[in-house]
Amino acid sequence: MHPTALLYTLSLIPGIGSKTLRDLIIHFGSAEAVWSADEKMLLTVNGLGPKTVSAILVGRISLSPEKEWTNIVNQGIDILAFTDEKYPRLLKEIPDAPAIIYVRGNYDWSDRPMIAIVGSRKFTPYGEQATYRFAVDLARAGYIVVSGLAFGIDSIAHKAVLDAEGVTLAVLGSGVDDASISPRSHLPLAKAVTNAGALIAEYPPGTQATEGTFPARNRIMAGMCQGTLVIEAAEKSGTLITARLALDYNREVFAVPGSIFSPVSIGTNALIRAGAKIVTSVADILEEFPLPEKLLMNHADVALPKNMRLSEKETLILKNLSHEPIHVDKIIKTTRLETPSAIATLSLLEIKGLAKNIGGMNYIKM
Repeated sequence: MHPTALLYTLSLIPGIGSKTLRDLIIHFGSAEAVWSADEKMLLTVNGLGPKTVSAILVGRISLSPEKEWTNIVNQGIDILAFTDEKYPRLLKEIPDAPAIIYVRGNYDWSDRPMIAIVGSRKFTPYGEQATYRFAVDLARAGYIVVSGLAFGIDSIAHKAVLDAEGVTLAVLGSGVDDASISPRSHLPLAKAVTNAGALIAEYPPGTQATEGTFPARNRIMAGMCQGTLVIEAAEKSGTLITARLALDYNREVFAVPGSIFSPVSIGTNALIRAGAKIVTSVADILEEFPLPEKLLMNHADVALPKNMRLSEKETLILKNLSHEPIHVDKIIKTTRLETPSAIATLSLLEIKGLAKNIGGMNYIKM
């Protein structure tokens, strides 16, 4: 039997929440000892009442650990207990760490720093640009990017990492099975994340996301990451809950400054006033969390993939682009390139993910 099978089966017993499960394991030393403890021994656990003890005794008779474990494995889902070596190291340190987490995908986070990227569901073009740039640069630098698969900044971050062929983890407020993915339109994105990283949740398969499940998701994101990067957040935003949790867990909080006139920048600007580190490039994050030596790369090359080479024309145009829209006529005038050549080069830069036509032949650097 898999060593986590008993612990997982205990979690299925009504009344056995994450805290109770942790208390039981800490008290008895192992899931095996909990499973074999008699009623008198169970009643010695601080805070464990007769009703819960009775539920455990009944559950041990009605549930089959082998059957339950086979069922979960057949769904392509792995379970990590807080006692496992593979359980995220930083997450294990927080006082309310989940006793078990459900993982679906490919994961190897033993030696790679994790940065959470969170932000508003109602984003601006500026927020989209900033999210894409930070996510791509972090991924190419060797960081694991964590977000919540929600609309807006979350999904932009995941997609950017996928474009950069990096590793991204999505922490869900639901089960990790296909039927539970929310929003439903993000099921293809969830599957792509599974191939490039993993889906993670505290909730068992079949659990649908509700307003009450997201705080648990937020604490996992904040707890498992060295730092949390906030990109656009309204004054009363759920994103700020993640930031506050990160501070509570003694994690670093970064914030991208925004326009004083933008409603979705009120939260981020407030975080900066409260002491969050202002960031304008990935170098600001690299300063706080240097990568392990074997993952280090030249920070000056972070914006480009290792094997990407640019032509002289591409380099010339790229130097004249910024994150503010520039019309193609101005680009042609500044670079002194022929119109067909400039347009063709801009198209190549778009294909490489380094430039974007935002409409009206106005281009920005990505």
